[in-house]
Amino acid sequence: KIDNINATRANRINKWVSAHTDYQSLMISVDSILQNISFGIQSDKFEDALHNLGVSIGFVCQRPDKEIKKGPDNLWGDVDGQYFLFECKNEVDENRSEINKIEAGQMNNHCGWFADEYGNAKCKKIIIINTRTLSYHGDFNDEIFVMRKSKLKLLKDNVRSFFKEFKNYDLQSLDETIIHKFIKPHNLDIESLTSIYTESIIKAKK
Repeated sequence: KIDNINATRANRINKWVSAHTDYQSLMISVDSILQNISFGIQSDKFEDALHNLGVSIGFVCQRPDKEIKKGPDNLWGDVDGQYFLFECKNEVDENRSEINKIEAGQMNNHCGWFADEYGNAKCKKIIIINTRTLSYHGDFNDEIFVMRKSKLKLLKDNVRSFFKEFKNYDLQSLDETIIHKFIKPHNLDIESLTSIYTESIIKAKK
C-alpha cells in the first residue's frame, strides 16, 4: 500500500534527477523510460517503464498486480491526495474496436481492490488501450477513462520537455522551487494530469 510520506513532490523529483551525474545521463534515463511506454511493447517492460515514469515526476508508485498478485498494473499516489490507477492493455491490437467484457470485469475488480485499500481517496482510473468504445456486453461500476495512443504520446512529449528544462543547471544543487516552477508549464500538475491525457468511455450500441 502507498503510504503518505512527508516529502514534497519537488523533493522526490530532485532526488531522482540528482542521481544522474549530468544532463546527458539524465536524458538517457528519460528516453529509455519513454521508449518502453509504447503500444506493442511487451507488457512487463511497459508497466515497469510506467512505474519509473511516475517515480521520475514525483509520485510514490507501486505495481500491485506484480507485487501482490492483485489490483491494477500500476498505481501512482501521494501527490495532493490524488491517485492514478492504470490498467495497461498496450499489447492489445491497436486497431481493436472495443474494450471487451472481460477487460471491463478486470477493471471493476481493480476498482474494488482500490476501494478496499484506500477507501474514498481521490483516484483517476485509467485503462491504456487504443479504443474508447466499451462493448455493449460490458459495464464499468466506476467512472473509467481511456488513454489512447495520441494522449500517451502527449504525456511522453510533456515529460521529455519538462526534463529538458534542466539542461543548464547543476543537477546536484537543484533548488526545489526551480523544479516546482517547471511542473505546471509542461502540464504535469495534478489538474492537467487528471484532465488532458484521458478521454471518457463511449458505450457501444446494440
